[in-house]
Amino acid sequence: MILALTPCPCLDRVLHLERPLRRGALHRVARVEALAGGKGLNLVRAVVRLGGEALAVAPLGGVWGEALLGLAREEGLPLRPLPGTGGRACHVLADPKGVTEVYEPCPPVPEGFLEAAARLAAEGGVRVLSGSLPKGLPPEALLEAFRPFAVDSLQAFPKALELGVDLVKPNRKELAALLPGPPLRAARALHRRYGVGVLASLGEAGALYAGPEGAFLARGPRREGNPVGSGDTLLGAFLLARERGEPLPKALAFAVAAAAANVGRGGGRVDREEVEALLREVEVVEA
Repeated sequence: MILALTPCPCLDRVLHLERPLRRGALHRVARVEALAGGKGLNLVRAVVRLGGEALAVAPLGGVWGEALLGLAREEGLPLRPLPGTGGRACHVLADPKGVTEVYEPCPPVPEGFLEAAARLAAEGGVRVLSGSLPKGLPPEALLEAFRPFAVDSLQAFPKALELGVDLVKPNRKELAALLPGPPLRAARALHRRYGVGVLASLGEAGALYAGPEGAFLARGPRREGNPVGSGDTLLGAFLLARERGEPLPKALAFAVAAAAANVGRGGGRVDREEVEALLREVEVVEA
């Protein structure tokens, strides 16, 4: 079971514009998609669609929180709500040239959140800390309470490395912020320094892994469309494959195929058969 704690979930609203986005202009929307979102929810959605068991846990409150919970239940997304102080919406403006993302700020941290995180840790499973942290929530306190296996949270990365979690999942920009330089060299150096595995999403360039099993680069098919949630899908598929006992190179290939399948759909809405087909186009090399 993969358990994804998302301190700052959001109701994703994808607005498909009739023409390319232009500053100062009036834009009409051809189609609207609403989705229960946030990094951990995207991850869980991908894992479930790939045949795994997963549960998202998130604080929900206010109008947006109620709407998010309703969408999750309608979809059948495994989501356990915690008491929250509010909700937020994240807007994705999609046009023929790409996407523009507009995220509302996280609501304040709810009372008793750290205690709830500690109770979750006692449930076991492959625990993942996903997404932004609300203001006033110290990363070290949350990491010590939840004791995650994997971390995908910009604010929590430095402390996660210091505390020696098993895996961190930065994107290319976040990896460069942790340690400037070529991505593979940076990932290897972080692993040597902290003993933590590094799974980095590199966008169209694929993904890399550096850890006790060695260093690997994976490149998959290039896709066009909404990429939101591809990094979450990458991490979810990687953890699922490893949970199933797949060796590192095969797990990385599966993760890259799943991330590619997410592009154009967004939010972890992958199709298992498409992932299996794309897997044949993924190349993994030991670095």
